[in-house]
Amino acid sequence: MTDSAMTGAMVLPVADLSVIERAARGDAAAFDDLVVGRVDRIFRLAYGILRSEADATDAVQQTFVTAWRGLPRLRDVGRFDAWLGRITVNVCRDELRRRGRHAIHEIVIDDVDAASPQRGDPGTGDPGAHVGRSDSIRRAFATLTADQRALLVLHHVDGRSLQDLAAVLAIPVGTAKWRLFAARQALERALAEEDR
Repeated sequence: MTDSAMTGAMVLPVADLSVIERAARGDAAAFDDLVVGRVDRIFRLAYGILRSEADATDAVQQTFVTAWRGLPRLRDVGRFDAWLGRITVNVCRDELRRRGRHAIHEIVIDDVDAASPQRGDPGTGDPGAHVGRSDSIRRAFATLTADQRALLVLHHVDGRSLQDLAAVLAIPVGTAKWRLFAARQALERALAEEDR
């Protein structure tokens, strides 16, 4: 592995570095390989921020177009995934700014709901309680900023480490840790408001 790959928070396998370097030299087939390997993860991030399937699809396309154009200027190919994540977050921020609001009307949190305990009456097995809780989570999540949503999706859905969060958002690890904590607190406060 190259020294530059070791300095990044997200360490890439040597095979990926080779593909990235070929893509940076204009090899479209190599770039297609990069896209195929990352499109699902980029879509999850965009969807978590924008909360709209159509908008997330557009953001993914814009992310990869921007990446293709900027790849020859990427100085450290070992940080490709962090760079791609940063592009995604910025594309989503631009979309939210363009609309002039934070709330879009759609998000699916079924994976989060299935993995987390239900509040209220968890022992009854009442499916209506699950649906009501899912709606509460959607509404609470809608109150978060784009950066808060990005942090929560990257960490809790994609399983990214604090170092990865810092690399994607181009912030120090300590700041990423604090912002993740603040995002969790904001979500908890919003959920508490929903439960009232």
